[in-house]
Amino acid sequence: MRINKIEIAVAIVIIGLLVFLTVYKCLSVLEQSKEIATKKGLSSLRNAIAIYYSDNNGRYPDSDISKELVEKGYIEKIPYVYIPHHKKSNQITIDNLNKNTDSGGWAYKVDDTPDSNGRTKGQIWINCSHGDWSKL
Repeated sequence: MRINKIEIAVAIVIIGLLVFLTVYKCLSVLEQSKEIATKKGLSSLRNAIAIYYSDNNGRYPDSDISKELVEKGYIEKIPYVYIPHHKKSNQITIDNLNKNTDSGGWAYKVDDTPDSNGRTKGQIWINCSHGDWSKL
């Protein structure tokens, strides 16, 4: 029994399709895990800020939020943000937030004046304007 060229071509196409679907699924799972890690990091930061606020008589961390939270033991380390369109970052932007709305990492409000989105002192969010990230 001989295998002809058409049967070989069909087998190659099927194998190629299976490889493509496997890689696509793996990349999808990887992206989902990054999203979960980012949301968990945001939650951890918000909890650390709330505990700091409670422990410090209603005072939020200042512009050196990373140092205050980590060195005083409110959080082990500043978590990374893993979002599309940006490099992985754990930087916290505090200056010119209305102009730096899409630099990746975190954004933290240190002054009392509400911004254009209604954010007030002590709030932290993902510094990205793509999709739903800025709404978290």
